[in-house]
This record gives sequence, C-alpha cells and structure tokens, in this order.
Amino acid sequence: MITSPSFYRTIHKQEDNKVVYMKRNAKLFIKRHLLKIIVSSALFVLLFTSFLIMGTVALGSHPMEASADERVVIVNPGDTLWGIAKSSYSDDSHDIRYIIFMIKDRNGLESVNIKPGQKIIIPAI
Repeated sequence: MITSPSFYRTIHKQEDNKVVYMKRNAKLFIKRHLLKIIVSSALFVLLFTSFLIMGTVALGSHPMEASADERVVIVNPGDTLWGIAKSSYSDDSHDIRYIIFMIKDRNGLESVNIKPGQKIIIPAI
C-alpha cells in the first residue's frame, strides 16, 4: 500500500497534537498540585531525618554514673572483660556470659575489647 505525503503528514500532526495536549495537561496538573507536592516532600524529609536523628542520639557514648550498689573497676594492662567478670562474681551462681553481657550493656561497649586505664562499671546482678 502506497500512502501519499499528505496522508503521512496528517497522521503525524495528530500525534504531535496528542503530545502537546499531554504536556499541557502535565503542566496544569503540576500547577494545581504544586503546593501539595512541596508540602508532602518537605514532610517526608522532615520525618526521615527525625528518625535518623532519634536513632543516633538515643544511645549516648557515656554511661551514667555508678549507683551505690555498683562498683567501678579501672582496667589494668592484660585485663580482659572475662577476667573482670569472673573476679567480680566468683561464686559461680551466674552464667559468666550473661555477666559479660550486662557489663557491656551497662558501659555501652560494642565489643569485649577494653583498654588499660579505662573505667568499667560492674553492675549489681
């Protein structure tokens, strides 16, 4: 089938009209809903950053001061958390792993690595 150039142009002009119509509708949609889009985006950013800030500020790097029933131990060279826990609770009535967990949790330690001169609070169990 052979088409004439005028037929070809009419088809493509109609498609161009559709594109122009769609662009115009998109611009109208954005103009009508621009305030909603801006407010929603700002609210999303605010909520997202507040959750990030809450997660980082919730855990302090310094533990609270020792209470009356807790002891403060200064780490000596060669000391380990296991040894400190074992010497603090030598009666073997508690699981040593639980005691180490409690010491780490009380002092905000992420690992069992401790340094000489560091102050460790031994919680009362």
